[in-house]
Formats: sequence, structure tokens, C-alpha cells
Amino acid sequence: MSTISIKTSGRRFPTAPDLYGIFFEDINHAGDGGIYPEMLRNRSFEDSLLPEGCTTSDGGKTFVSPTGWVDEFNNGEGMNEWVLDNHIVPTPVPAWYADGCAFSLESTDTLNSVRKASLRASFEKGGKLWNIGYAGVPQETGKAYRLLCFAKADAPVSLKLSIEEDGRIFSEASLEISGTEWTRYDAVLTADGITGNGRFVITAPEGGTVLFGFTSLMPEDTYNGHGLRKDLVEKLAALKPGFMRFPGGCIVEGFTMETAMFFRKTIGPVWERPSFWLLWHYRSTNGLGFHEYLQLCEDLGAEPMYVCNCGMTCQGRNPYYFTDEETDDILQDTLNAIEYALGDKTTKWGALRAEMGHPEPFRLKYLEIGNENHGPEYIRRYLYIRERISREYPDLLILANTKDEELTPDIVDDHYYNMPEFYAENVGIYDNYDRSKPDVFVGEFSVNQTYEGQLRGAVAEAMFMTGFERNQDKIRLCSYAPLLSHEHYHSWFPNLVMYDNYRSCAIPSYYAFRVFGNNRGSWVLESQDQTNTIYRELHGLPFVEGAEGTVFRNAVLNDLNAYPEKAVRGQYSALSDSVVLWADPEEFAGEPPFFKDLDLVTALASGPSDIDLREGRFEADVILKDDAPAGIGVLLAPKPLSFYDRMQPVPTDPWRLFNLEPIRLVIRDGKASVLRGFLRPKTLAEVPVKIRNGEFHHLACDYTTEEAVFFLDNEELVRVTLPNYPSMTGVATATDDEVIVKIVNFSEDPDDVVISLDADVEDAYTVDRFFGEATAENTLDDPEHVSDETLTLSGASREFVYRAPGMSVNALRLRLRK
Repeated sequence: MSTISIKTSGRRFPTAPDLYGIFFEDINHAGDGGIYPEMLRNRSFEDSLLPEGCTTSDGGKTFVSPTGWVDEFNNGEGMNEWVLDNHIVPTPVPAWYADGCAFSLESTDTLNSVRKASLRASFEKGGKLWNIGYAGVPQETGKAYRLLCFAKADAPVSLKLSIEEDGRIFSEASLEISGTEWTRYDAVLTADGITGNGRFVITAPEGGTVLFGFTSLMPEDTYNGHGLRKDLVEKLAALKPGFMRFPGGCIVEGFTMETAMFFRKTIGPVWERPSFWLLWHYRSTNGLGFHEYLQLCEDLGAEPMYVCNCGMTCQGRNPYYFTDEETDDILQDTLNAIEYALGDKTTKWGALRAEMGHPEPFRLKYLEIGNENHGPEYIRRYLYIRERISREYPDLLILANTKDEELTPDIVDDHYYNMPEFYAENVGIYDNYDRSKPDVFVGEFSVNQTYEGQLRGAVAEAMFMTGFERNQDKIRLCSYAPLLSHEHYHSWFPNLVMYDNYRSCAIPSYYAFRVFGNNRGSWVLESQDQTNTIYRELHGLPFVEGAEGTVFRNAVLNDLNAYPEKAVRGQYSALSDSVVLWADPEEFAGEPPFFKDLDLVTALASGPSDIDLREGRFEADVILKDDAPAGIGVLLAPKPLSFYDRMQPVPTDPWRLFNLEPIRLVIRDGKASVLRGFLRPKTLAEVPVKIRNGEFHHLACDYTTEEAVFFLDNEELVRVTLPNYPSMTGVATATDDEVIVKIVNFSEDPDDVVISLDADVEDAYTVDRFFGEATAENTLDDPEHVSDETLTLSGASREFVYRAPGMSVNALRLRLRK
């Protein structure tokens, strides 16, 4: 049984008006073939072109960027997984096939200066050219689909257009192509049946040669008539998002200057927008551009948050840092984007907005400079860009990627990707945040290691979100990442909303955002929780660590001799009666600067099953020195890899330090520190210690599932509680008429939560909630296996019991008695 005590008279601060929003990035074909419902894949015929400056040495299976980053290419089809899972038949022009028609790319006679290719098709009589779309071309009875095509021909050619599947024609139209100049052709195809697996077929009954410059097929029925896929936008609208961050994400940075996101590449007629290869493994034609993003924000009632490039490519993909002149170009491009959004129609870019159909300015409240950027190169560019933009647009709220003291952003952007338990452990991560520092935007977070897209992941994220709710004076914005994914083109998983060509569904995390976002309140109230504690199910090997030259001997695990099992960082060598840790400089070449202070680590074992140990005793004699770190640790095992890491063309080492969070005792400079993890370790305890410099000391650790006790020379040195989290967490907000209580039960058992208030409430109350088995998930075939429900219950009073189902997210609305 848990308790929540609420003081309705204790209004702490107003709720953050834009707290729950959405983050859009073109990943997983979220743009073309997704929310921008283009039905023809490779509509610009450019997918097979290598990104500018990149090379391939394996026949187009992969390419290498100028800075050495490797990406899967497959002649423009993208990831290996997509080719295999979608049974892609090789073709020289991705997504296009023919029978009785010879076709090839033309690079000199293209539609306009930004188009890099056109498609020359020489039809025999009755010859066919077809496009397979994004794993099929959909049709729905009675729905119309608009074809836009630029083409030319030396002699007139009659074309029949159709959507077909296994000989069944669902819709058809015809075109007469004539003239040697590029001409726009339009047609409407109206479906008389339903399929998600059709193909778009062009037939020349009498034969002929046609040069196609750009070919697009879009549904006529879109959200508010603004060109976006209706069912997907409806799902976003149901979240009532306070803001939308766009267009990324890593695609803002790109992996070369040519693939970085520039505003100017995403405006104007779609056939005049250049395409480029996204670092998420496919080419985008930018039909979903700056104007469309702003229009979507307006349609959703969400405040726009534009993310601009800060003068560098992705730092996680062998970065290129722009020259000062190139940075000035990106700065001017950003200023132009802001003028497009906010300028009146007498300005240069405001006039273009009006020409695009929106005479009045859009809203633009937030601007983020860069994405996941850091270090001196970022700080210098951020300060330069911010100063100029703030001078011209002082009302814009400016966001930065890091909390560096040199930066003075209005808001800083934090990102988290981890296991469910991380989020439950860190409900209070912002409770002690320095209130003098910038406000916080938790711009990207999700469970992406274990329980991916499943209920336990969603409930863990909701635990984390209660911490945002409690700290809305500083946590002003948050969004799940990523947002959208085509079922046949995952480059990341999980994603909030999934779809194929004609169906869509939301993962359980979506309902956490819907329940929280639809139950906001105006004030955060004082409240306190009492609940049970759940300990992490940790396991792993013992290890010895230290600076180069650290020596140890007599390692024993549970009364059995333990021997080196794995060099996790650095190397080890056996001496006559001991082991020494040493480093090969080549091993650490190219590491970030802060890695240079990390210890060398060697894991030990007494048997093959030791990695599964959850409790025991480990001991070893280690030479300690005043000026060099050394120590022992336990519970060393890799966390499960994320989908992203599992899909890398160069395999990810699960034993990399980033993926390890053991419990460590490190002795150095007169201090003994118990730490968790290697990179940005969390200090669990720290005590003073005296050692005999340069001599062996006996170090030991007794550990159970709940605590670890470290010993120095058989004397207890320090005792720590092992990682744990509350089984339930809650938060309360209020309006003048209601108290809203959010309760998240992270236990698999129901919890009878005692709710205590200092005010009278009506007997009847409503609950929005969802719950289920930890592994419950939604699929396109079973889209609402997990979904929220609204109940009306009775029995509320100053103190009453609400039974929170196991693995549940709940929002109670209590009416105050007047």
C-alpha cells in the first residue's frame, strides 16, 4: 500500500503551458512516405546517386563520407534490413521496374538546376514501367489520388496510368505526352477498391520514349487540406501538443555540409527543392519543408520550435566543422527562416510565405541552436549565432544543447535513452536542480533498451514524467523521440506512432503522453509519496581497475580463484605471481579528450556462469599508490544494445564503457569513492582513507541484491545501497475547480493507494488510465491492445483508496466541493 498526501492550499507554482509537445525528425521514412503522404518512392529518380563527396568501394553496398563515416546504401535502397525484409528485387533505379521498357537515368537533361537526374523510358508497344512505392501503393474505395508529373517527348506518346495488384486494376487515368520542353501533367485516379500493396503502373499501348523529370502521386484527402496524412496528424492532434520541435534531430547536422539542413532547400515548389541523403539511410525530396512544418504547428495549435544547424555536421559521425564563412552562411539562412515565419508580407521572405498561401505571419516561439552538439567548437558557434539572432529577434526563446557555464540560453536541451529502470530510478533527477540555471527542455527521451515499445517502457517513462510535473518551474518542455516510423523502414526503434501505407497505431508510450497531456491543471500542488522500494536486478563479473601499471594478485570470487576473463579497457599481462594492467596507445586513438582519465579495467571470473552472479564476495590484493587510481568492482555486465546499435554496419561492442554501469571502489589521493558506471559516474559514497604507498592492500566486496560493503585490509571501509526505485510515484496539480492526481504504479501488482487531501471533494470522480502486462504492445494488426480508458468512479473524500492496477498510468480528476 502506498500513500499520497496532497495540500490543495499549497500552490507551488503555475504549470508550464507548453510542457508536453512532439519532436519531428525525418527518420524511418517519417517524411516522404509517412506524414507527407507521397506514394511513389524515388519520385525524383535520384536515390541511387551517391551523396556528394562520398565514395564506395564495395559496389554501392555502403559509402564512406569525406570524414570517414560509413553508412549503408545498397544502391540507394538504404539499410540491409530493408532490402531483406521487404524482399527488394535489384533494380538500377530504386523502386522503379519495367517490362517491355528500357529505362535509365539521364544526368544532363534534367527538369531544373536542382534536379540531378531524370528518367528516360523507351517503351515497346504495351511496355510497362512501374513503381512499388513504400512497400506498396495504397488504395481506398472512393478516394482520389492526384498525379503530378513533368515530362517531355520528341514525338507524342500516349500513356495509361493505373494502380494495380496481381492484375486487379483499382484506379486508372491517361496522359498524352508531347513536346520537347518540360511540361507539367496532372491526372486524378479514383479507387474502386482497397489495397495496401498495389503498384503504380505506366503503360504505353503504342510504345514511345518519354523523359520523366519528376513524378508524384498524393492522396487528395489530407488533414485540413494542407497536404499531410490525415490519420497520422489526427493522432498527433489527440495529444494536444504544446509545441513541435522540427526538423531534427541529427538530420539538422547532416554528415557533410551538403547534407546539413538549410532552410532554403525546403521551400518553394516541391519539384524545385533539392533532395539529399539523410543520415538515417535514405534520400528525402523535402516535400515536407519549413512552410509545411509551420502549417502543421498552426493546425495542431502547437508552438513551433525550429532547430537550426550551428555550423558543424553530426559530432557522432566524424564531424566537419564549418569555416567562419560557411557558419555565416548558415546564420543568414537561419535569419531568413525566421523572417519567413515572422516577417510581414512586405519583406523578402514574408512575401514568399504569402506566395505559398499564408499571407499572415506564422508563430515562432522557440529556436534551438544545434542538436546534441558540445565542446569548444559548439560553444564558440553558439555564442556567435545567438548574439546576432537575439539582437534581431529579442522575443525568441533560445535553446542550447549543453549546460556549459559559458552559455546563457533561455532553455537547455537534455536527452535520455536508456532502460526502463533508469527512468524509475531518476524520478527526482531535477528535484535539486539549481534554480538559478536555465530552464530545461527534455527534448528526447525514451526506453530503447529492453521493453522497447512495450508497456513496461511506457510506465517507466511516465514515472520520469511525474518528475517533470513536480518541477515545472524549471522543466518547461518535454517530448518523446522519435515520433513516427514506417513499419517497413525502421532505422530506429521504438517510435511513438507506427504505420504502413494504409494503417497506423500508437505504442503504449503514446498513451502516457495523452493521459498526462490531457490532464494538466493550472498549479502544481505540494504533495508527498510513501511507497515500497524495488531493487535493480543487477548481475555481472568482478573486476580490477586502475592506472597503467596497476598490479594485483590473489583474486578470489566466492572462495574460488578468479582469473582475467576480459580486458574491458586496456590490456593485461600475467607476471610470475600477479597481473599488471597496461595500455596500447593505438587502442585509444581517436577517443574523446575526457576518456584520457579513465581507468584500465580487467574483468575476472572463476567459471563460465559468473556473469550471471547477483551476489557474493570478491577480493584481491592490489598495489595502491597515492597519486594513481586503483580499485575493484562488481556487477560488470553489458546492458542490452538498443535497436540503433544492433543495426550498425560496423558492429557495436556491447562492452564499451558507455554501456557498463558496475559498482566500483576507486582509491586515489586519500579518498575511497564508490561509483556507479564509468562515463559520467554517479558517486554513491566517498570516505577518507590512508594507504601504504606502493604496497599491496587487500580489497574486498561483499554484495547482495540490496547493498555492497567494501573492505580495506579486512576493515569495513564503506557500505552503499544498490540501485533501486520507488514502486509508485505521484504528483498533483489543480485548477480552481479540480484536483488532478497522477499516479504511476511501476509494480506488476495492484497498489491500494491512500490519497489524503486537505479539502473536501465530490464523491464521484473520473480516471483516465491504461495498464496491462509488462510486455504488452500494439501492432498494426492489433492496434489497441494497449490503450487508455476513461472511468467514472465513486468514493472520493478527504481520504480514500484508489486501486492502481499493476503496471499502470492513472490520472484522477477530483471535483472540489464549494
